[in-house]
Amino acid sequence: MRFWFDSEHAQRWGLPAAAVFAHIQYWVERNGHETGRPCVTQPVWQMQSYLPFLSEKQIRAALKKLVEAEALTRERNGFDAVYTYCLKGANGVPKRETPIVQKGHQEIDKRDICTYRNNKTEEKTNAREWERPNEEEVIEYLQEIGGSDLAHTLGPAFFNYYEANGWMVNGTPIAKWRPKARQWLTTERNRQSNERQKGFNPKGFTPEGLKDFIDNG
Repeated sequence: MRFWFDSEHAQRWGLPAAAVFAHIQYWVERNGHETGRPCVTQPVWQMQSYLPFLSEKQIRAALKKLVEAEALTRERNGFDAVYTYCLKGANGVPKRETPIVQKGHQEIDKRDICTYRNNKTEEKTNAREWERPNEEEVIEYLQEIGGSDLAHTLGPAFFNYYEANGWMVNGTPIAKWRPKARQWLTTERNRQSNERQKGFNPKGFTPEGLKDFIDNG
């Protein structure tokens, strides 16, 4: 399998961001601006399926870098956790020639990808441990660990709480936010379970309600 990216973009933003940017350009071109705007709505896990040499964390970091560099804009879709990314500025106009395989682009083969991943070790562990998540990352993580029913309410609450505190606890920066998010989910599950137990009254239950209580706690 062969992948393409703009070498100038790689020098400016790094290889992961250049590959992600080329991926978004490709889909904008392929969709033919169906919405009238150079935008793509695609979850990170789906981007990763097209860019197997990058992890989901690397793709999120690349998207964040591209937004900060004003090469892309990021827009919410109501309560949906998936963002819409739009090309912006002079670099955001894809050429109308061959999709992605554009003049002056550099080719990566599988051997280069393996070498890159081994050397990069997924963007330095220490840097990632101290990286602050965005709200989308928190929601996606809660969904991954079995909290899909609570992710859209608990995720924003978690993010807003620690964002307001500067991602610090007792004056110490939070190095790893995922264990804390997992703890929040466990605490909320226990709270809901305790509330159901406190409200248990067998006289007030129908047979169907009692069965549901037994099955779901």
